[in-house]
Amino acid sequence: MATQILVRSLADGKFATSEALWTELFGHMSDAGPFLAPRWTATWVRIFGPSLRPELVAFCDHEHRPIGVCLLTARIRYGALLPHVRWHLNTDGEPDSDSVVIEHNRLLASVGREAEVHAALARHAGHSRVDELRVSGIDESAVAHLLQAFPGWRADVEWRESPFVRLDAVRALGGDHLAILTRNTRAQLRRSLARYAARGAVVVHAAGTAAEAESMLLELMTLHKARWVAKGMGGGFASPRRRALHTAFVREATPAGEAQLLRVTVAGETIAVLYNLVAHGKVNFYQSGIRYEADRHLRPGMVAHHLAVQHNLALGMAEYDFLTSAPGQDRYKVSLSTDVRRLGWVTLYAPGWRTRYFFAVRAIRDAVARKAPPEFQPSVGGEERESQFARASHGRAP
Repeated sequence: MATQILVRSLADGKFATSEALWTELFGHMSDAGPFLAPRWTATWVRIFGPSLRPELVAFCDHEHRPIGVCLLTARIRYGALLPHVRWHLNTDGEPDSDSVVIEHNRLLASVGREAEVHAALARHAGHSRVDELRVSGIDESAVAHLLQAFPGWRADVEWRESPFVRLDAVRALGGDHLAILTRNTRAQLRRSLARYAARGAVVVHAAGTAAEAESMLLELMTLHKARWVAKGMGGGFASPRRRALHTAFVREATPAGEAQLLRVTVAGETIAVLYNLVAHGKVNFYQSGIRYEADRHLRPGMVAHHLAVQHNLALGMAEYDFLTSAPGQDRYKVSLSTDVRRLGWVTLYAPGWRTRYFFAVRAIRDAVARKAPPEFQPSVGGEERESQFARASHGRAP
């Protein structure tokens, strides 16, 4: 018997009636990242549900037992003068101005039932006459499951590198993060640490209460805004709804150990605040606020991350994950890491004349653009041709 599919609207912004199912499946998936955590999902639904009207889709076996679950948000975009219905998987699909950007995304599925759940999603997409499916920030195994489940659909995959520190590897070297770094990176960090230490005590403090976490997040936003306004950009917290999401999330998640706010001070003065998300023993760096100075030998961002790695070593965490960045912004992440994994941003296009027409028009336009001088290149006509990373990397730079 085919997998049963149950659909429930979350336009009311309420997730509580589905949270038990989501929590059970999330708990059994050790590779599920923080953007799939029940608390993150509930907060996102509360903030964005009334405007984006996502649906919760549950997949059940022939005995009516749930084996998978996801969120689907439908948005209409225009390409080649045609409207396209695009589904976004899980807590994704906001307008660009509000985009949160999620990574370590995937379908939540019972162990051993992944192929069955992916195949059911493909059938659901076919019956719903959706034109596109966008799945953001998924690992290579999840990409393989998707491509296998959607035969005949055209796939665009944009890969990005996600550097991380395998904390057990650092523990094997005596728990000294500096020991795994290159000579040049060690020298930069030691010089910066020595210069800061000459001013006074260098201290890392983690928020322990909801009020303290909210205060640290506000301080981070202030530092972050100053940095990006100076560059003529809004930064990661320019959107009121994005600020509301993170404020609500850290207030609830910090006491539960699912959000980590770290403040680094020198002689009592803040030089950096880091905002990390935590799931299954893995710490994911999401955003920062850094105080920069004229002294170019000071590397406050690198110092803060080095101290955050040491802090999480002491907590017994498994990874410190830097997540991805816009091109050219991730050199410091690689310098501080032990490993790199790939994450893919996948768009699947339904088979049929609409997709053939869409790609034919895009090919003609791109051919014209290659031959024309820059000032005469054709506009994209509403199609999202720019990279998601360029649109919404949110300044995750040191």
